[in-house]
Amino acid sequence: MPLWSAQAIIAFSAVMSLLSGVWLLLNLRAVARTFRGTADLEPGPGPRGPSRGAVWTAFFLFNIGWIASIAVWVWARDDDAPQVIETAYVVNAVLAAA
Repeated sequence: MPLWSAQAIIAFSAVMSLLSGVWLLLNLRAVARTFRGTADLEPGPGPRGPSRGAVWTAFFLFNIGWIASIAVWVWARDDDAPQVIETAYVVNAVLAAA
């Protein structure tokens, strides 16, 4: 695994979580409609908006995104992560820079 792969996975997960969170904020009426009947949430007046499936998909992507980014970050800080990195790739990169 190259050195940049953990950072790329963290970045992808963070962007996925950010985009789905923004989508949820822009569609708060659909979120309120999905959770109608709990905690006195009622959707406001206006157009119907996205379906419940789209809201649940956005919730799923949001949660998977932040959980994956934290999990990969914790794994990358662990002592086992350097053993997975290809040392030949690192040596060749250092020799090429010299």
